[in-house]
Amino acid sequence: MPLIRRYFTTGLIVLLSLVALQAIYVLITGELGWGEVKALLTALIGFAAGLNAITCLTCRHEVPKPWLAWCGIGLGILSACLLLALLWLDIHSPHYWQVTGVTLVWTLVYTHCLLPSLIKLEGWKQRVLVPLTRASSLLLGGLLSYAIVGGVYAGWLVRTSSVLCILVGFFTLLLVILHRRNKSLTPQLILTQSEDGLFMDASGRYYRVTPVE
Repeated sequence: MPLIRRYFTTGLIVLLSLVALQAIYVLITGELGWGEVKALLTALIGFAAGLNAITCLTCRHEVPKPWLAWCGIGLGILSACLLLALLWLDIHSPHYWQVTGVTLVWTLVYTHCLLPSLIKLEGWKQRVLVPLTRASSLLLGGLLSYAIVGGVYAGWLVRTSSVLCILVGFFTLLLVILHRRNKSLTPQLILTQSEDGLFMDASGRYYRVTPVE
């Protein structure tokens, strides 16, 4: 499994590099016709899918089950495929648009709900802020899905969705700020490798380090 993850990560890096080069090539060369715009959008969709996959892979050791992270990767690939089909096959079915929109929304919501697993806080901050962040993201995803499927764009829905967007951004930034502050206050163990293969901290105490993977 570690070897598979390593190959997968390497493949993602190669894919992102190719996508970036393609996007730069399309922007620099010639006029931007519809064909060039579709190629650029294809590159951006591939880049977004790769970024989503790397984000989910980063969370795989922090979630209760590793398959939760792989589900996020699968949703990202599915969303990318639906968007690419919509872009290149000229699909006019409203049901396909709805399925694509709802899948994209829940891909973003799912990944956003995974991210707080990387946050390490203390006491009530961990117990309260993390669930609030996920709850606001889930509510926003539900409202957006309702709007897409039902074709409802009432004023109350727009205002409620806007409030939830603000709350999602606020809670996310708050978690990151508190995590960074908590991390800066936590004492760090810095080890220096000695000639005999052991590791020594600043006080002169020796440690033996064994790799997990």
